[in-house]
Amino acid sequence: MNTNESNAKRSIICSSCSYDANPIGAKYCQKCGQPLVISSVAIKERMTRSTLFVSGISLSAILLLLVGVGGYFFWQQAQSSQNVSNQNISSNNSSSNNSDIRSYTSMKEVPNVPEGTFNFGGSLIFASLVTQGTHKAINQAHPNFILRYTDPIDNQPGTGKGIEMVLNGQLSFALSGRPLEDAEYKQATERGFKLDKVAVAIDGLGSYTHPDISIPGLSVAQLQDIYTGKITNWKEVGGPNLPIVPFSINTKTTALLKTLLGSKVGSVSPKVRSSRDYTVLVRDVASTPGAIGIGAAMLVATQQTVRPVALAPGDSKQYVPVVTDGQLNIKAFQNTTYPITRYLYVIIRRDGRADEQAGVAYGNLLLSKEGQQFVQKAGLVPIR
Repeated sequence: MNTNESNAKRSIICSSCSYDANPIGAKYCQKCGQPLVISSVAIKERMTRSTLFVSGISLSAILLLLVGVGGYFFWQQAQSSQNVSNQNISSNNSSSNNSDIRSYTSMKEVPNVPEGTFNFGGSLIFASLVTQGTHKAINQAHPNFILRYTDPIDNQPGTGKGIEMVLNGQLSFALSGRPLEDAEYKQATERGFKLDKVAVAIDGLGSYTHPDISIPGLSVAQLQDIYTGKITNWKEVGGPNLPIVPFSINTKTTALLKTLLGSKVGSVSPKVRSSRDYTVLVRDVASTPGAIGIGAAMLVATQQTVRPVALAPGDSKQYVPVVTDGQLNIKAFQNTTYPITRYLYVIIRRDGRADEQAGVAYGNLLLSKEGQQFVQKAGLVPIR
């Protein structure tokens, strides 16, 4: 065996979980995500596999010598229980397992940020964080934590597609405009890992129309009826005698329709037209007579080519404007008078590997005091 072949088989033992296949140069364990400490035991393991039995002893063997077979068995059982505990996720009603999601002041303070390039994707609403310099600040605080937004092969991004890509191992973590669903939790369990969600911001569903449509507002019930095809003409809601042309981002994967329709999402009208992203959506609504669109509320506030629509809860006429004085109606989101709000989440792949560590780190970075300031700059409502 030549030198290159020998080097390729060297590895580092993790002192936390005893995983012994971490490649040379790794700084974090690929199994448990803990920092790799180059101790004398690890150095001996790095020499070569063939010399390990002659000149080195693994951490497991040392423990066996020190505490005996019975103690070693107890330690192994404890380690096994800890690994299972670390993989447990919260129920659908909880934001996270809270064991590694904590509050920090600055991004620099966030620990255990892995090194390497990590793919992420999902909800397009998070693009506003990038444009406000959030990822630039993350890179300054942790220069070796490289984030790369990854589009799906079919070029139809969205919350549902992002979660699907995490399940398929194509993304390290995803960004979501809705909670995880039972079927997604089940799929992850069947594939040997868990999914977790961490809420990092609050947004709402906003609606807007072609600039020629002038109405006092819509109730949530009316908006639902428009997107399920029960209401098809503007005269039915106090507008002109003109057919309604509804638009939404990628109708198959967007979280917006699920936020609006809930259990009725399977009844989306076939007349709802699909736009690839928010930029295209606004352009489509602005250029199509009779058009209406739904999107992230914070993006509605920045548009000049479409007309924002005030929404009323239920089937009432207690309209609450999404925009006041040219800005997002933050007060209505904070006091919950705006009828359709939602949490935005980071979806974590709980697999004990670097992907999990990347998702946890990203969640903690956004939830730090500094990160929440970027959330607010992006037009979203901070939760801390």
